[in-house]
Amino acid sequence: MSARDDHRRGFTLVELLIVIGIIGLLIAILLPVLGAVRRAGRATACLANLQDWGRSYQMYLNANGGKSFLSPKDLTGQAWFELLQPYNGDVSRTLLCQDATEPGNMIGSSSLAWGPTRTYVIAAPQWQVRGTFVGSYGFNAWLWRTPPGQAMPPEFAGRMIDLPAAHSDSVPVLADCIAEQGMPLETDTAPSNLEHPLPVSGSGVPGPRGQMAYFCIDRHGRAVNVLFLDGHAARVPLSELWKLQWHRGFEKREITGLP
Repeated sequence: MSARDDHRRGFTLVELLIVIGIIGLLIAILLPVLGAVRRAGRATACLANLQDWGRSYQMYLNANGGKSFLSPKDLTGQAWFELLQPYNGDVSRTLLCQDATEPGNMIGSSSLAWGPTRTYVIAAPQWQVRGTFVGSYGFNAWLWRTPPGQAMPPEFAGRMIDLPAAHSDSVPVLADCIAEQGMPLETDTAPSNLEHPLPVSGSGVPGPRGQMAYFCIDRHGRAVNVLFLDGHAARVPLSELWKLQWHRGFEKREITGLP
């Protein structure tokens, strides 16, 4: 056999198997990395959504003398995302985190969006449906404002956040959530299941753990994205949720018992 013929010889079976093995090993190494990159990209898009809502909320405050929404639902039946819609644009896009786009129950899985939920026009002789919404974020309902002349139970009135608020960089406005809104308390305990933190309930009853469980969900690697009153959005580990200023007198504490 000439040197030229030997140079043209193809791969042997052993060489081919070695090449296939190397390719398989590279794929096994790269797949988790690619998955992590995709998850990080979705989490970044989620933060961008919250920053959009932050700008919308600030524009609402500017247009209303620095005052937040009237409770309940601005006396018009409008939800927080409807009240911010004139300042936001594409609500159907920015209301959904890419890690929770499929609609589920009002209280359900951390990988599902809340809804679909209907909002209504209050009109005689019957209410009319104004819109149907699906979302992944929940509003800190301690930021609702009590209507003038309307009494509120002391246990609520003493916790409502008046604007402008001190330490606005630690006051949550919106966060990844399995409900449209929530009112966390420092006494709320950690859910025993971060993927399904509460039993499905059409009534939306929070159960004994309280409404912190609406936000304490495993959506971004044992963390959630949070929009703060000063306008910045950040990834917050679940154990740090009890260190945020959810209401006026929230007593920050170390949390144990996370699964």
